[in-house]
Amino acid sequence: MSHPFVLNLIPTVHAANDDASSTSPSILDPRKEKVLVLHRTGMSRRKIVEATGETEHYVRQAIKGVPVVEKLPASPFERAVVLCYPMAIRRTGIRDYEFRSTMNECYGADWDPEKGKYKGRYTADNLKRVRERIRERATAEGQSAIFVMDWINTSEPVKSNSVITQCVLNVQDAIQEAVDEFMQASGIQNVEEGVDLALARRKQKFAARRYILKLAVKGLSKEPVGLLQERTLDQVNQLAGTPDAPGVHVPVIKSHHPEPTWHDAFLDYCEGQGWLHPDHYPEVELAISGAGY
Repeated sequence: MSHPFVLNLIPTVHAANDDASSTSPSILDPRKEKVLVLHRTGMSRRKIVEATGETEHYVRQAIKGVPVVEKLPASPFERAVVLCYPMAIRRTGIRDYEFRSTMNECYGADWDPEKGKYKGRYTADNLKRVRERIRERATAEGQSAIFVMDWINTSEPVKSNSVITQCVLNVQDAIQEAVDEFMQASGIQNVEEGVDLALARRKQKFAARRYILKLAVKGLSKEPVGLLQERTLDQVNQLAGTPDAPGVHVPVIKSHHPEPTWHDAFLDYCEGQGWLHPDHYPEVELAISGAGY
């Protein structure tokens, strides 16, 4: 008696457009990874926007359906450790601006009206203690915490270091060449009786280097460059025997920068017109999502 032949087909491979879940690992977008790290610690959406610089819409989409794992500690120190630790143990570590931005978030910041920017309330000791605690925790958990300077390209760290080292050497050569040129053209040749000529030239060369750097590198001199130049002209005129010679007067102006309100004038207008009434929010969000934003 013959038996009917039956072929059982068992699918073992998913088609390219199959919606079935895949077990292959996926690489998380670094932007989204940082948002999720902060979200899981219980940070509010508004705070995440401020800490990451992402748009509120991006943050809202990134955290959709992701539960909060833990609430943030009460103390600024412990809160900073909790927030910075996941970023510090990433393969690319935590960049200095990310670290300090999170410290501002935890310790707070005050507006400096003269400089026109926020100044964190944390101290150098706070920074040191947070780094130490994170490194201790990483060691205990078999991880490695990396605090990265902002200039390093974490994708090519060796090349990045090599290139900037060469840049430093180039700058050093240029500075030395400028100092040598100055000393050759205007180096001290005669001194008063009893003054060591060699010592005077060494001091002149050192001071010339510092002066060149102060004028060439912004922020190096604590004294405003304009005031430094004015002081220089005063001394030059006195030595030249023309103390009344007109110089460049640099008025001392105390800048005042009002603290930003972070309000968007256009959105304020729309809300004032009633276009952004809470009843309209679902429609607005749907329109924005439909546009791909």
